[in-house]
Formats: sequence, structure tokens, C-alpha cells
Amino acid sequence: GVPLNAAEIGDYVVSVDPLGLPSFKFFKVTSYESRREVNDAISAGKLRIAIPIVGFGQQLSGGLQGEIEREILEEEGVDINDFKVKSMPELRLKGGLRTIVTPVNEFSTVGIYRDEANPGKWKVDVNFMLHRGSYATILLREVMKARNPVKAGF
Repeated sequence: GVPLNAAEIGDYVVSVDPLGLPSFKFFKVTSYESRREVNDAISAGKLRIAIPIVGFGQQLSGGLQGEIEREILEEEGVDINDFKVKSMPELRLKGGLRTIVTPVNEFSTVGIYRDEANPGKWKVDVNFMLHRGSYATILLREVMKARNPVKAGF
């Protein structure tokens, strides 16, 4: 698998400010020569691994991560130039980078209740905070994931 907290050759990394927020103004691609230094900075909380949000202005990762990205785009029939919508420029997407790991702050369970919309099921009320640019839907997917996804039919 691809590690989440150790950069591989070709991975993007972004700097992290003193508040823990990623700065997408500074990024670099991990090379063979910089890998040890980059991973030391990741361990120290100064850098985080990032992956592309696909768009016409964002290069894909290199190395194994880049191979995975290219394979997915090919399987889905997506071309980076598809994000240049000349007929409707407001729909074009330049792309960017997002960190693959983000801190979850102030996570708490408010309560567990019977789900009146789904008899026989339960619902959970949770509170949490994420840094800007992080996706709550991704966190919630992980919270709701079945212990055995195959057995659960996923």
C-alpha cells in the first residue's frame, strides 16, 4: 500500500503553518535526495503529504501515487483537458492540492438515538472541527464504515 505519513519519491508535500494549517503556496515533490529530510519534516509536523485535486492546471503526482492517479483517470475516461470548458469558463477547474491526512479536533459523541426514520436502526450525533479545505464527508465515511466492508456488501 501507499503510506499516509511517509513520503515516497514523486509525492507532493506541503508546508504546515504554526497553527497546523497546510500552506498550499509552498509545495515540493519528494525526490530520492530529499526523501529522508522530507520524512523527518513530516514526523515533526512541518510538512504533510498532499495529492492533486485534478484540474487542467495541476500536475499529477509522480512515482507510485502518480501511477495510481493515472490509472484511475484512464479507467474513468477522464482527461485533464476536460476541465478546460471554453464554452463556459465559469465551469473550468484549475485543480490544486489537498493533504491526505488532516487533524480532527474536538471530536465528541453528543448522543446515540433510535432512528425514527429507519425503524430498528440507530443514529449517532457527533461534533468535530476540521481545518478549512478538509472534507467532513470523508471523515463521516470513515466513522460510518462497516467493520467488514465485504461482508456488509461494499
